[in-house]
Amino acid sequence: MTHDFGGKIVPLPTTLCSKNTDDSAIIYTVLGSIIKLIFYLKKKLKSFLLWILTPRELILRQRDRMYGIRLSTKIQGFILSSLIIMGGWIVYSSVFYVKFDELITLKNKKISVLNDNLDVAKKDQETLGKLQKEYATTTSLFLDSTENNSQTLEKTIIEAGLDPNELVKRSTGDTPRGGAFVPETGEVTKEQFIKNNLQKLEALQNIISTVPLIAPLDYYWVSSNYGRRKDPINGKYATHYGIDLVAQTSTIISATAAGIVTASGKRANYGTMIEIDHGYGLKTRYGHLHKVNKKKGEIVDFREEIGRLGSSGRVTGPHLHYEVLYDYKPQNPAKFINAGKNVFKVNKIKEDNKIGNLEKR
Repeated sequence: MTHDFGGKIVPLPTTLCSKNTDDSAIIYTVLGSIIKLIFYLKKKLKSFLLWILTPRELILRQRDRMYGIRLSTKIQGFILSSLIIMGGWIVYSSVFYVKFDELITLKNKKISVLNDNLDVAKKDQETLGKLQKEYATTTSLFLDSTENNSQTLEKTIIEAGLDPNELVKRSTGDTPRGGAFVPETGEVTKEQFIKNNLQKLEALQNIISTVPLIAPLDYYWVSSNYGRRKDPINGKYATHYGIDLVAQTSTIISATAAGIVTASGKRANYGTMIEIDHGYGLKTRYGHLHKVNKKKGEIVDFREEIGRLGSSGRVTGPHLHYEVLYDYKPQNPAKFINAGKNVFKVNKIKEDNKIGNLEKR
């Protein structure tokens, strides 16, 4: 086979030409067959529909009567459409039945989970209500306990002859604080009320630990009280700024509260003495000692031994001269000791009640 390219005759490969011709013939043959089939099916479908939708008359016989039913093209079309729709729905349902079942199952599971969550929420709400009631009860008891403790401490300080409000001011006055002033808006909240009570109770507890509420001797008797008395040396009336506690020589003398030793050694009229600063303006003095165990500047704890009883200085016999000072002014030590007895008595009753309740349990 040849081809003319601009006057030149070029031979083409025989194999390639024959192959292309065979492929084209096959394609044309297949396409022609498909087109013929389509036209054939269309013709048959048209004939089938015309046959189906041809108006008919059905004759029904019941005993001696004859009934005629005319089926127009529209009625038959409606019946045919209904049958097609029903058949399609049946096929669709049968194919996707499993999927529908899974969707329904999944939906039921979600509903079950929601119901479970709702039950949990209801239980949590009930628990929250109980906790709120318990919190209110606990808070009320706590406030009552705090108030009772504060009142007991205030009463003790008052019985000792001191002003608790003044001491509370002193306890918070030296604390470093600052910040912008923001005036209160509205009533004090319950949390702020609790905080204020706790701060007050903490301040009173810190103060009470520095107040000398015990006697410096475990066993003694009082030979001279605080106030006006007849001087044991010259017999003249004078003011006695302490109390004299009599006991055996070398009896242990204990610090009546924690503090710092501000004086230790010999002093006129006091003989060998020791002075302790307890803070908040409170000081105690111990005179006529046999010896002292602490030096100036040392820190002493509550009921720690500070010396031994003696008869140094201006005395008629061995005893301890005990003074309490507040802002450098003498106070009656007996008031402090008696106030301390009441506190320790109340504490002992509370401890006994706690032990009794534990034994009952």
